[in-house]
Amino acid sequence: MPKYKAIVEYDGTEFCGFQRQTTERTVQGELEAALHDLAGTPILLAGAGRTDSGVHAAGQVIAFSLPWSHSPNDLLQAVNARLAWDVSLVRVEPVPAEFHPRYDAVRRHYRYRILNRVVRSPLQRRFALHVREPLDVGAMNRAAQALLGEHDFIAFGRPPQGTNSVRHVFRATCRRQDEIVTFDVEANAFLYRMVRRMVGTLLQVGRGEISAQQLAPLLGGTPRGTAGPTVSPCGLCLMAVYYD
Repeated sequence: MPKYKAIVEYDGTEFCGFQRQTTERTVQGELEAALHDLAGTPILLAGAGRTDSGVHAAGQVIAFSLPWSHSPNDLLQAVNARLAWDVSLVRVEPVPAEFHPRYDAVRRHYRYRILNRVVRSPLQRRFALHVREPLDVGAMNRAAQALLGEHDFIAFGRPPQGTNSVRHVFRATCRRQDEIVTFDVEANAFLYRMVRRMVGTLLQVGRGEISAQQLAPLLGGTPRGTAGPTVSPCGLCLMAVYYD
């Protein structure tokens, strides 16, 4: 049976995360229901990451096997016709049977968006955290450099499986464009709520509550309570997943 890889985009606001659940609406559940309707038989898929409730994606990756005799573009159109407005396949391509979107991934890219102005924005509320206080984005970016490399990130989250909390961060940058502050981070993998606690800690730096130098001591197995708070999921988006 042919196997396909698909790039998925979704607004996570009204989903209880990516992973299939029995009683709640999830991204995986919606996708599998569409594939089931198309194939006439249950189709199970695998995803590159289990995004939390309220987290968005521009580049989630899934893989599934499906009896299909038409083109990948026809498959994309057929699945999208069966999906709700807040989730869509962006690209579909055939892959070898052994491909796995999670275990074959070498790095993942997340972006967190912050609306930094006094007045809230109804148009941004689903996709950016509103922070009223002025932020020193330069200090936040300098602090983010401490995250680079291989560290024990247990202060920022917990492993989704097992006990290994060591991760390798390849990129961590904060920048401002007008009223929007973005934090981009790439790593081989992430702990549960790791990015959102990173942002919470960097916001403390941006507000002047802690110094950039206070971030480095958190990267050696320090208990989770010493990092900043876990910020809202609304600003977080899985941008891309990379493979060799």
